[in-house]
Amino acid sequence: MSRTFLCVVLAACAIPGQAETWHFEYQGFHDLMAGKFLPDRKMTGSFDGRDADADGVLVRSEITSLIVDGFDFVACESQSNEYWHCGAEAFAYRDGALSFTAGQYSSDPEGWIRDGHFYFSGEREYRYSFRPEHSEEWEYHWTAQTTFAISPAPEPGTWALLLAGLPLAVLAARRQRKQR
Repeated sequence: MSRTFLCVVLAACAIPGQAETWHFEYQGFHDLMAGKFLPDRKMTGSFDGRDADADGVLVRSEITSLIVDGFDFVACESQSNEYWHCGAEAFAYRDGALSFTAGQYSSDPEGWIRDGHFYFSGEREYRYSFRPEHSEEWEYHWTAQTTFAISPAPEPGTWALLLAGLPLAVLAARRQRKQR
């Protein structure tokens, strides 16, 4: 009886939970300003969400975070005001294909100082900074050489099951060794 119970518990531990968090990485971009391809340049991120309508597509209204290069473009939306705007304008994820538009921009009340940073997945990343004495722009484009990787992260419950199942597996192995 205990052997059957142990097998059931171990089998339950092996069943992964439905992922709610995905991690992604793009690598290799064309630096428009320098006019060259940068094979080591990366853009990393993650997003959290659940396909609430079960249509197989995760859309903007179904995500609770979109972090790109360490900045959460969903969390910042509530802090937007007339001088600083931030947010994820569009988002879609389906079967390994990711598409999003996110960014932030700001200006002082007089309009002398302006900054912005935008991501258009599959197209380009654009950043600018304008000051009366200095201005800069950066633009990185996706190319056919740009690689994309995405993977789901296990839910905390999956980790808990795994941690609960490992000691049981060790215990079962020790029992078998003693019986021999």
